[in-house]
Amino acid sequence: MNETILKEHYEKRNFTAEQTGLAVESVRALEAYLSGRNTSLENADIGAVRAYLDLLIHEKRCSLEALLAMARYFFLTGRNEIYIYFTSLLGGLGVVESIEERLAALQGSETAERVFAGLDRPPLGSDPASFPSFTRALMERLEKNLPPESLPRVLASNNHGIPASAFTAEKEAFEKAASLDEYLAGKHARQVAELQRCCTEGRVWYEQTITQETVDFVAGNQEILSAVHEGNVLYVTKIPYDPAKYLFESDPVMKRYYACHCPFAREAIKSGGPEISENWCYCSAGFAKYPFEVLFERELRVELLSSVLRGDPVCRFAIHLD
Repeated sequence: MNETILKEHYEKRNFTAEQTGLAVESVRALEAYLSGRNTSLENADIGAVRAYLDLLIHEKRCSLEALLAMARYFFLTGRNEIYIYFTSLLGGLGVVESIEERLAALQGSETAERVFAGLDRPPLGSDPASFPSFTRALMERLEKNLPPESLPRVLASNNHGIPASAFTAEKEAFEKAASLDEYLAGKHARQVAELQRCCTEGRVWYEQTITQETVDFVAGNQEILSAVHEGNVLYVTKIPYDPAKYLFESDPVMKRYYACHCPFAREAIKSGGPEISENWCYCSAGFAKYPFEVLFERELRVELLSSVLRGDPVCRFAIHLD
């Protein structure tokens, strides 16, 4: 184990000595487990790491701090495929809790209780394959207890809890731009430039491995990582979760699988079930519109135009400015 690289990472980000020590211990414990199975941190595959996480869950020792420590270590040591797997385990944190809170705020606490009472959630660190059954059950309850016109607003929120301050630079660029169209073109150019840097340097961009084909694909469509403005509507297309595989996949099912970001639903596409309502994609729509809500300083209405859960090759949204 390269303790130095992990310690330096934690110290540079002002974690306490105790937090740093616990992170090192978490990775050491994984290393010891792998060593007992004739592999190592450098050579282990996702299956070996998954087996260790299942053991932690079984023994009720799986903590967020441990998961983050392991994820960071694999990122820092260039094990991108395992790091990206950890992002699939951590990407849904807080989402269900956020939906529950928003449901109570918009429809009342009694409705929220009816929807969530007795609904078992997969434990922290669970493999994404365990989530679709939960998601289907949640959507069935939401659609049963809410009028159709209310469901999109409940789901389409800032469910990842991203602070508005994360968009400070974009807000400044928006205010300096001569028009909305100029801003959107500039935003797209900045995003493409960042993808190009990640491609050139071999860095993971959020949860994606960036190839030159990915950069060119995004550069050719302003709806991806920005938006196209027509009338009072912004059109946004979601970048594929695994663009490197998406671009060269011919099987329509697997293409949808590589397009889907959602850890609560994507494995259902690959396995053929359980079927999850396309309305679940309004959660992703909320993620897409939130940066623009920060810019315009008001809640915006979003419409689901296409969804991989209903068989479309991408998820695409219309964000209404009126």
